[in-house]
Amino acid sequence: MRPSRTVSSLVAVSLGVLGLVGCSEDATPTPTPSPTTSSASVTPSPTPSSTSPSPTASPTGSATAPAGFSLADVTSAGFPNLGGDLGGIGVVRVGRHTGYDRVVWQFTGTGRPTYQVRYVDEPTADGSGDAVEVRGDAYLELMITFVGIPPSGTPQPKDASASSIAGTVIAQAMPVYGGFEGYGQAFVGVTDRQRPFKVTVLTKPTRLVIDVYTG
Repeated sequence: MRPSRTVSSLVAVSLGVLGLVGCSEDATPTPTPSPTTSSASVTPSPTPSSTSPSPTASPTGSATAPAGFSLADVTSAGFPNLGGDLGGIGVVRVGRHTGYDRVVWQFTGTGRPTYQVRYVDEPTADGSGDAVEVRGDAYLELMITFVGIPPSGTPQPKDASASSIAGTVIAQAMPVYGGFEGYGQAFVGVTDRQRPFKVTVLTKPTRLVIDVYTG
């Protein structure tokens, strides 16, 4: 019968397993040989080179500018509110100095100006919005107040002379001549690229100074 055969088979399998266990316990284990230490020296893997990047040369002309020089817009306290009376004309000149070139506008009035100096992509005239042709590769715009209307018949001052800008990073520097609603405007063309600059106001006589870094 199937039940009797199943029980008999289970008994036989159980006895066989017990016999194997008994044999394993009685057998003397074969000693495992001790590992032999090789006399050959182990050659270490090559040490990977440092992952720190090699110093990269600074781009041409990107040396750190002295303190006070920046590419950021410079806006005086009070601007765009009108400042003191500067008269109607700002005569411009350029001078060379160690590490920077200087653009100076000198005014006939004695008022304390408000101003904004910044780089612009395209020089345009205040009021009309007409394009202004300026030599150079980057363009600084000066807005300064307040500038009145020059007396009738007053000749317009010239740009900074070619001899004064020779050897500088200044391609062109324009005077301030009259104002639109009190705001005078001038442009400075700078060679090669936008260069850091700083702005200073001097008195007796009244002058606005832009120093352009030459490094």
